[in-house]
Amino acid sequence: MRKSLCALPLLLSMGLVGCSNGEEDGVTLDVWAIGWEAEQLVNEGYIQQFEQQHPNVKVNLQAIPWGNIYDNLLTAVASGSGPDVVQIGTSYMADFASTGSFLSLDEYVEDYPNLNPDHFFDGAVDSSIYNGELVAVPWYVETRVLFYRTDLLADVGFPEGPDTWEELYEASKALYDRGDGLYAMTLPENDDTLPYIFAWQNGVEFETADKGVDFSDPAFVEAVTYYTRFFKEDLAPLGLGLDPMQSFVDGIQPMFFEPPFRYQQLIDNYPEFEEWDTKLMPSKENNTSVIGGSNMAIFEWTEHPDEAVAFLSYLSDRQTQIDYFKDVRVLPPRVDAWEDPALQEDERLYTYYEQLQQSRAQPQVLNWNRINDEWKRSEQRITRADYTIEEEINDFRSRIEPMIVTDNGEEEN
Repeated sequence: MRKSLCALPLLLSMGLVGCSNGEEDGVTLDVWAIGWEAEQLVNEGYIQQFEQQHPNVKVNLQAIPWGNIYDNLLTAVASGSGPDVVQIGTSYMADFASTGSFLSLDEYVEDYPNLNPDHFFDGAVDSSIYNGELVAVPWYVETRVLFYRTDLLADVGFPEGPDTWEELYEASKALYDRGDGLYAMTLPENDDTLPYIFAWQNGVEFETADKGVDFSDPAFVEAVTYYTRFFKEDLAPLGLGLDPMQSFVDGIQPMFFEPPFRYQQLIDNYPEFEEWDTKLMPSKENNTSVIGGSNMAIFEWTEHPDEAVAFLSYLSDRQTQIDYFKDVRVLPPRVDAWEDPALQEDERLYTYYEQLQQSRAQPQVLNWNRINDEWKRSEQRITRADYTIEEEINDFRSRIEPMIVTDNGEEEN
């Protein structure tokens, strides 16, 4: 088969070359996927297996760095050209689904049951539906759980780790009181996830019926107050530059909230270290966490929708997702994949399954990434510049007001 022109580099100057070529002896599907995980689709033989199952289809996969994918998508949507299939992070689904650029998958579910939303965690499904239409399928998921040092937490009276907000604070105070240079936990200084998790746990609902967002709930102030007190009381240090993994193993910061790649790092880099465990997020009104990861979508301009849907169906197949976990160690969004022994052999990993059942997608609203950036700015001002929480939240709300867009595409007044 002659080489597809899509094999040319994607980035040419400030633009992109994207195409969807039909070959005389078959169809070429162009796929944009992201990062190291995307490369493993080739390296571990998944693309080859799909091509064997579909001899008339050639998959041309381009691995795009995470730092480039958003701009690449902007260019593709603006030009109305690009690949057939694209991997997209869950936090910016709304920005691109709102343009109408993704193929609706609803009509394909009956013929391709792997796409049925019933197979997936509810939070993952929330990120794949926009305005009531299924426009993507979950590809892999992640969430936050609590990692804790079993020995050190036992020393301060919490051998099973803290279960509630109150216990988390009490345990943190006791860990801090161990002596100079010792702290309770690692918290990122401008995290774009944990403040929302604590807000959800305190009963805050950000999204409004018209797809805007509202940060006026007093419970949001209360959640931010709780979260930032760990910084203000030096329970989670600021600006020390401590490596979170090494300081956890050394007992300097015996707790953190982390996605599954930290689990794998501990297993791989500290195989003899066993004094740790994971547990569900500490609760207030609930113990909700966030569900992240990425989805797979099809651009509506594809000339090969049936082949593209078949590719998504293959990626969503239970056995494919189990095998991909074994090879790449990212978590499958299919609930029934977690019945496989490989996902149950370590209870510390299986905590993620339990938490995924109580996890939510970030608000599926337009400009969420821009809103997130403004919140990180506010968080820095609260933790480092001693701005009052109420005043800073009011300032934050005024800054993001021009970014809030209603369902009909109009800015809020």
